[in-house]
Amino acid sequence: MKDTIRTFIAIKIKAEKKLLDLNGDFKKSLAGEEIRWVDIDNLHITLRFLGETNQIQAVEIVKILELISKQFQPFQFKLKGISVFKKSNRPNVLFAQIENDLVLKQLALEINEMIKPLDFTPVENIYNPHLTLARIKYIQNKDDFNSQVNRFSNSEIQTVIVSEIIFYQSILGTEGPTYKAIKIINLN
Repeated sequence: MKDTIRTFIAIKIKAEKKLLDLNGDFKKSLAGEEIRWVDIDNLHITLRFLGETNQIQAVEIVKILELISKQFQPFQFKLKGISVFKKSNRPNVLFAQIENDLVLKQLALEINEMIKPLDFTPVENIYNPHLTLARIKYIQNKDDFNSQVNRFSNSEIQTVIVSEIIFYQSILGTEGPTYKAIKIINLN
């Protein structure tokens, strides 16, 4: 029996009409492409991916998140514009950009600092908050894809009000991951 679970800390995003419409437009116009879309119920902004987590670490993470939550008031930011991350000059992630992300960055930094004693792999990249919409395997019609991304590159999508952070378990399956909230912690 496995003694660890795969975990991460995130902010759940409830898609409003404009995000739902935009997501639907992309899916429709890119239907023939090799793209795995994030389930609309799984939309989230990762604050820290932890990976394999044992029972003792999980208990400590909850305590740490409860401490951190006392330092942060509810806040908001905007989802504005669509972009892509590239790997070897090929798009591999389609995402919504975040405007006014300072508090998100502060929250992620505080989480990283507080969990250091728990022996998780340190984060080497600078935290770049974003909302992943899809993971891209291959794009055949690059012109259509680029035109669609450019069309929404500066679109106002929605305002997100953050009042809680969630400690999630990620269960990998053939149809994609399932996310189960281990603990929901309200910001004070």
